[in-house]
Amino acid sequence: MIKKWKQITAVLVLLVSLFIPSASLLAIAQESQTPAQNYTLPNSIKAAVKSILNEQVPEGTRVGAIVRLYNEGTRLIRVPDSEVRAKTAEGIQYTLRPSADNAINIQPKETVELSYMIVVDRDDAFDITELSWVDVDEFVSPRVEKPLLTIPVSSIEWRGDLGTLTDPSSTIAWGEPFTIPAVSSALEFKPVSLSEENTPQGPKTILSLLAVNKGDKKKPIADVRINAKSDKKVFVGTKLEKETAVLDAGEQQYIHYALPAGSKDELKSLTVLIPETFMIDDKTKIEYTIGQLNVLLPGNGSAGGSAAPADAYQWNEPIRFDKLNQIIQPEVSVALVGLHMHESVGGGFKAAVAKFKLQNRSDKPMPIPQFQAQLTSAGGNKYTGIRQTTVAETLVPNISYVMYYSFIVPSTENGDQLTMDILDGQTVAPYAIPIARFKTQIQPEKADGALAFYPFTVKVNSWKVDVYMGSAKESLPYSYKLKLDLDIRLEDEAVVDKSFPKMKVVIVDGEGKIIGSKTLPFTGENQLVNGLQTIHMDSVLFEFSQTLRLYETIDTPFGQADRLIATLQQ
Repeated sequence: MIKKWKQITAVLVLLVSLFIPSASLLAIAQESQTPAQNYTLPNSIKAAVKSILNEQVPEGTRVGAIVRLYNEGTRLIRVPDSEVRAKTAEGIQYTLRPSADNAINIQPKETVELSYMIVVDRDDAFDITELSWVDVDEFVSPRVEKPLLTIPVSSIEWRGDLGTLTDPSSTIAWGEPFTIPAVSSALEFKPVSLSEENTPQGPKTILSLLAVNKGDKKKPIADVRINAKSDKKVFVGTKLEKETAVLDAGEQQYIHYALPAGSKDELKSLTVLIPETFMIDDKTKIEYTIGQLNVLLPGNGSAGGSAAPADAYQWNEPIRFDKLNQIIQPEVSVALVGLHMHESVGGGFKAAVAKFKLQNRSDKPMPIPQFQAQLTSAGGNKYTGIRQTTVAETLVPNISYVMYYSFIVPSTENGDQLTMDILDGQTVAPYAIPIARFKTQIQPEKADGALAFYPFTVKVNSWKVDVYMGSAKESLPYSYKLKLDLDIRLEDEAVVDKSFPKMKVVIVDGEGKIIGSKTLPFTGENQLVNGLQTIHMDSVLFEFSQTLRLYETIDTPFGQADRLIATLQQ
């Protein structure tokens, strides 16, 4: 009993220091990510409330608290055995139970984080106004209770995913950088973009958040959660990065979240949350989140697309990629050198064909970037690019490589106002994130004598068609011999592979009926060459043709698509 009275006496002495601010604690608190609002407990302990939970659950109402205690002394001390109580606005006090994994001791100059919780069997709504520490002496009768500390908590009360933050300072505008004091004052976050994507699991909205280490020491990117809200629903976000990245001082990196929302336009706001846990025993724990900030979304769609606004693109100029993208090496430049519309041979669709020129500006081989492309029409329809079937693996230094993507579009699409998105489909696969965006349109065909098959320019010097009777054993009884005299010039010292679009020559009669056709590659076996060459084709028709059509042709998953480049008459 004497020992107990000594403890009580010590408590009374230390209570004199209650609410005395501590400058040294504030400095340490900022470094240890403790909120600046701190209060004093006995034995040189400073206390701060990190979060308060007041959430409806099937069992009733879950009341929880996360507190931080800092030992500003010079020796090891125990965590106070006092009760932690939550007080409601109606004056009811609920004694919270400590988590099974709460720390028992606090080392000198150390901050510990403690979790408390209780589930109350009541379904009506109530407000939590205070969190208090009470020293209870159960060895006397009646038992003696001595309040040690009371902290107001109304402004940080969180009511679960459907709750709202009442503090006006907790609401920020889209694109405004923010910090989460309960996590770290050194880490700054900024919402950058929202993009929509259809997946086998349904439509998703992908959020890109930029994290920056503003401090002078390495910092891990905190486990920040993001939810989205519409007028009637909450969409729980999933962080796409599986590993926790560590940022050097001044370093920045994107983190991404998948929100199960069908359209980003229906979303009104984002909620920034941090995860918390309460251990019931060694095998059972309760996980929950606490809202920290509310991010308002603009209603005009300006939160979508990519890290940069869509500017008009200049042909054959290097595309400006997000500097933090992880698939386009800085030594590799990518330029859009052509965008033409092809007609389906069988009808039913068109194919917009985009040619990209990739150049390795370094002195060593570089891997070809595996980017994706997407076109958006003026009406908001999105079309995914289909990459050519074969692609080289490396880029040779100082040599350009040309590759193409085809976009299957409706026959009604004219391509006057298009937006091109370049996407990274690897970093957070299977999702794709934008790394560049620009405005473009279908290129008009040239009216001069040079025929553009970039990077090849073809000039037809002369042509002639002769028709002969074929062998009686042949299924096609007539044979046509096309003599072409061509000048073929290669631009930009570029290289292509066997998947590159080909030139198709078509002989037609006076009524436009096709007599015969031949597809000729620019590279590989039987490729087109400069000078005079003879091309044979068989037909069931016997006609004397005076019309030759030249096409650029590609293969798509839905069939062949051709672009008429020239119609030549004898």
